[in-house]
Amino acid sequence: MSRRRTISLFALVSVVASLLVVSSGASADHTAEPTAVTVAGSLQDELGCSADWLADCPETQLSSDAEDGLWQAEFTVPAGEWEYKATLNDAWDENYGAGAVAGGANIAL
Repeated sequence: MSRRRTISLFALVSVVASLLVVSSGASADHTAEPTAVTVAGSLQDELGCSADWLADCPETQLSSDAEDGLWQAEFTVPAGEWEYKATLNDAWDENYGAGAVAGGANIAL
């Protein structure tokens, strides 16, 4: 049986949220506040999605926390090597990778 670990994507979400200034209700000048934020990557089928790298899979979408205004979630992921990005609004049109760079490199986990 493979070892499982729980990961929090709070750090990624915090970076994306700070770029968008979601917590204040304002947005970066290049984008509106997102309606959805999804963790899209090589780990999605392990988390219940039909395939990997889906920008609109509900199983890996984050929730906006009313208390702090950040998008966040917690997932249990099997041990292994994974990559992901944060996609906005159920599409790849706007996504954030390593270093919270728009369209940046995959984030290794």
